[in-house]
Amino acid sequence: MKMLMIVFRESMAEQIHALMKDYEVTAFTELQNVSGRGETGPTLHFSLSAGANRMILVAIPEQLAYRVIEGLTRYRTEHMRQQAEDTFPLHVFVLPCEQVI
Repeated sequence: MKMLMIVFRESMAEQIHALMKDYEVTAFTELQNVSGRGETGPTLHFSLSAGANRMILVAIPEQLAYRVIEGLTRYRTEHMRQQAEDTFPLHVFVLPCEQVI
């Protein structure tokens, strides 16, 4: 299993949820109004701001994880034409995942 940590701007939530549905990812944990500072700059700290981040954590089989990553990569490539690659507010991290309880 793999754990995907998907971090994206609040304004992208509808598209990210649609992509998760397309890949039949139905079980995940979502954190809203996640703030921080990174290569895309700081996020805002007030609720439901377009500049706030969301984070989805999803534990899925390895094969599905890489299919979802491909889909997110395609989405990012298609939508980042309007801004520099290093400032596009979508990041995906892969962690090994083992359920112990």
